[in-house]
Amino acid sequence: MENKTSKYLKYAVGEIILVVIGILIALQINNWNEERKVRAQEVNYLKNLKADLEKEIENTKQFANYRYGKAQACSSLLNGTAPNSIEAVAEYTNLYERVFAWSEFVPNNNTFKELLSSGNLSLITNDNIKNGLLELDKRYTQITNGEHHMRREFEAYLYDPHVEHIDAVSFFDTTQPVYGYPNRLTAKDIPFEKHDKLIKEAAWQHNNAIFKNGLRLAFMNNGYLAGVHKELVYDIEEIVTLIDQEITK
Repeated sequence: MENKTSKYLKYAVGEIILVVIGILIALQINNWNEERKVRAQEVNYLKNLKADLEKEIENTKQFANYRYGKAQACSSLLNGTAPNSIEAVAEYTNLYERVFAWSEFVPNNNTFKELLSSGNLSLITNDNIKNGLLELDKRYTQITNGEHHMRREFEAYLYDPHVEHIDAVSFFDTTQPVYGYPNRLTAKDIPFEKHDKLIKEAAWQHNNAIFKNGLRLAFMNNGYLAGVHKELVYDIEEIVTLIDQEITK
């Protein structure tokens, strides 16, 4: 009886050990499966982030050139002479309308916004990538604030004085509407009787202190934002490199 009891106990203990081992193996397999699912989700987000950022590189390059072009136009207006012919007025008008045109930067960051709104940013386990994305978002806020500040200056120093004293869009064809911007007129398209008025208005604008201050501010602000966008290109390219490395781990 003692031998039988001892064998039974050993058998029972062995069964319990086998059951525990089976449970541990099942838990480990389940953990592996969950880790694979989480990793697959992370990789999917990383691929989407990379796609967004690659588009963002081109978007940011375009805005760097756009802002730099505005600064160039401001410089030409500030350092040029007052128009004294209808041809000079046409060139002068082309320059200041290049400054006047207004576009705001819209980042291509849909995946990052989704990560934030869904609370899934923690899925990105690489801290360098995560911190890079958060820093990039701060730079976007910096650009937005700069644009809002510049918009107020444009309205006070450029738009309002122009509308009050100058015939607006005088080199656009307003005889018929089109889809998009009206057709551009050349100096030859302007009736002769309007020449003197347009020359005087352009000369007044060129010499107006408020308008010149507006051009100086626009020169400074557009050049500054052009520099921010140019630096952003390098930052974004660095994040894309980190994402490539993380995906192929």
